[in-house]
Amino acid sequence: MNFFAHFLLDHEPSSPIFNAALIAPDIIRSFSPDNKRFNWENIYNNPNASPMLKEFSRGCLQHIQRDKQFHESQMFHEIYAICRNEWSQTSKEIGLERFWFSLHVTVEMIIDKIFISNNLEKLIEFYFTMSNHEKTYIEILKELQYQNIEIFQYRYQRFCESAYLFHYQQPEKIAYALHRIHKSLGIPTPWHDQQIEPIKALVQFTESAILQHREFQNNFQPLLRTK
Repeated sequence: MNFFAHFLLDHEPSSPIFNAALIAPDIIRSFSPDNKRFNWENIYNNPNASPMLKEFSRGCLQHIQRDKQFHESQMFHEIYAICRNEWSQTSKEIGLERFWFSLHVTVEMIIDKIFISNNLEKLIEFYFTMSNHEKTYIEILKELQYQNIEIFQYRYQRFCESAYLFHYQQPEKIAYALHRIHKSLGIPTPWHDQQIEPIKALVQFTESAILQHREFQNNFQPLLRTK
């Protein structure tokens, strides 16, 4: 699952720290120069952990559980299978490397896109929550003796200020986000400047496959209020 899906599906109105932590495993890793990961289960079970750290860890564990549930689901594997040939063929034509990874990431981003299109007020709440809990993240990282606070904080602030998830409603912005993810991993993206239309077509093809999937419709119907 991607950022907004975690927040939308699992947020608890009475637990703001838990809510802010629902994307923490991903953003701590992404915003760290050393790709930092923590063992959140061990932290949660540590009797010396502060109440704030335990609540934060609970949100992180929910994130991990939700990701595992999603990636092992029949729905995800069927959507991936439906889209695989289209992605494989286009990747050969435009030089898209590791298309299997690109498809996996794009499915997650498009699920966010669909949820955002139907729940804009929740996306506003998401960014409000994240902005309000910058200090929570910093205090948690200090408690965990994290060494790159300034770099993390700068990237966290940029994430909140850019509010890029609002742009997911546009296929070309998802293509750009895919380009940025590839770039961060050192994967070449020769298609980005000159071959954006085929990527946009893949994004739209994948979105259609997700929206038409019966299990997706059944599982998330209450969150799909338009169309």
